[in-house]
Amino acid sequence: MNAAPSKESTWEESRRRLIQGTVVGSLIEWYDIAIYGQAAALVFGTLFFPDFSPTVGLIAAFATFGVGYFARPIGALIFGHIGDRYGRRTALVGTLMLMGIATVAIGLLPTFASVGLVAPILLVVCRLLQGLGVGAEYVGAVTMVSEFAPVHRRGYYSALPACGVFLGIGLAAAVSGAVATLPADQLMSWGWRVPFLLSLVVVGIGLLIRLRVPESPVFAEMRDARKRTRVPALTMIKAMPTRLLLVMVANGPLAFNIYVVQTYALSYLAGNGVSTSTALFALLVGCAVGAAAIPLVGKLSDRAGRKPVYIAVSLFCALISFPFFWLLDTGNTVLILVAFALALGGGCLAMFGSQAAYFAELFPAAYRFSGFGLGREIPGAVLAGPAPVIAVALVAAAGGEPWLLAVALVVVAVASAVAVFFLPETRGAELAPIVPIEPHAGTGAMRTSTAERAERQ
Repeated sequence: MNAAPSKESTWEESRRRLIQGTVVGSLIEWYDIAIYGQAAALVFGTLFFPDFSPTVGLIAAFATFGVGYFARPIGALIFGHIGDRYGRRTALVGTLMLMGIATVAIGLLPTFASVGLVAPILLVVCRLLQGLGVGAEYVGAVTMVSEFAPVHRRGYYSALPACGVFLGIGLAAAVSGAVATLPADQLMSWGWRVPFLLSLVVVGIGLLIRLRVPESPVFAEMRDARKRTRVPALTMIKAMPTRLLLVMVANGPLAFNIYVVQTYALSYLAGNGVSTSTALFALLVGCAVGAAAIPLVGKLSDRAGRKPVYIAVSLFCALISFPFFWLLDTGNTVLILVAFALALGGGCLAMFGSQAAYFAELFPAAYRFSGFGLGREIPGAVLAGPAPVIAVALVAAAGGEPWLLAVALVVVAVASAVAVFFLPETRGAELAPIVPIEPHAGTGAMRTSTAERAERQ
């Protein structure tokens, strides 16, 4: 009788398809986010809110961008439950399809000129659906990879799905940049739709790859041992409330700072007379730096530990906040490229490399998907969605100067470093199934488990 294959051999056999499938999913997620944010910054105010003044129209367009983030915790709850109860792979196929359908639908929407108020209402509905799918996509991808990867290289491999962030934002910037070269009448009539409709092609490729990815061996073991919990999110909240709160604070720069840099900064540059093509090229440069930084930071976390690397990246995000706007204000193309390379690539995107394996290791298998998802997406609803609107308001409150916004970026980044300081080190942690904490019938008392002991650390 043949011995069951080891986790290492399963990983080696599945690695290429797994990495491809998770990277493509993250690519689509961030492509969708980026093209929506860019369209909100550049054309949606005119197309869907033409009766408002330019400033109010911009705020309204960014508000629709933010609506999707209020749906993301719900998506994390729904797909996190599916992922923890019925399989990581099942959840990831669902998130990919929902994201793709919603994005293509945006590209088919009528504008305000055609149907009046129905247009922005439909835009909001599509954005909500998009948010539901996005709410668990990246988390599911990282959870899958972390549960397959060898322990000593988990930081490196778990960081790779985030390279889809670079590819998604970069592809969006390239497509939007090409569309932006169209004459104004063509851009406003049909050109703006092209980036959204192209999502259909990427989603099709992603589904073909993802359907061939096997189920996580950790989930398979947990399912076979019947160690799944009935309501994973509720069990997690009862077992690890402090840890969940700290994870939410630690995620702050990826819930606020990154959207100020990649979304609001485009309209800030446009308001200072910098061309759209220059701004989008700067975004591409930042993404390229991030693509190199993400796996390097992940690998560094395998050697130096999760905590010190995460804290260092958070503090760098704080340090670069004021210089970012100083460089943008010069109007010099080279300095603008440097600004995005440092703030986006070396700061915000690099944080994905330090976060991936760390957040997966902080939660037991029985509610890992739910814990990781809610820890990322609740701060997203609070900060990420409103980030561009907050940015507009803070700059306006400072008389058009960005210093107040820079202060906010510093506060969020420093808070992230402090939260990580109070979290445990997890490098080398075992990700195998752990019996979850469940209330004893009639008493409300909790069984002691590895998860409970971890919460006390």
